[in-house]
Amino acid sequence: MTKISCICGEIINLSSIPNRQCFHMVWEPLIETLAGDLIIAHQKAASDEEFETQVNKLLIPIRPEPEFPEIYECPHCKRLAVLARASDREITFWYQQEQANTDTDSLRSLVEKTIDNRADGI
Repeated sequence: MTKISCICGEIINLSSIPNRQCFHMVWEPLIETLAGDLIIAHQKAASDEEFETQVNKLLIPIRPEPEFPEIYECPHCKRLAVLARASDREITFWYQQEQANTDTDSLRSLVEKTIDNRADGI
């Protein structure tokens, strides 16, 4: 599946890398385990490139299980298409935004704003 047709009719491209409409959801109870796995990967890595490869395998696994749910945001209506696993062919849930403030109108803009603030030292 390289595209999703949103309920509003917008086509969401899934194949761009990195995909600025894609989010991977990490369940909070798994963060501690993930952090431990990252520490082990860092200790075993012989180079920065090898560590980066291991991080990508942990965060975006190729194997069927476990995978993090993947979320795509429609750039037009801001609906969220949730796939239980990245390899799924069908949308598990659709969520529609009910309300937005004027500064942040989408999940993507919220994340970009957070990243910009970190870059600015805030």
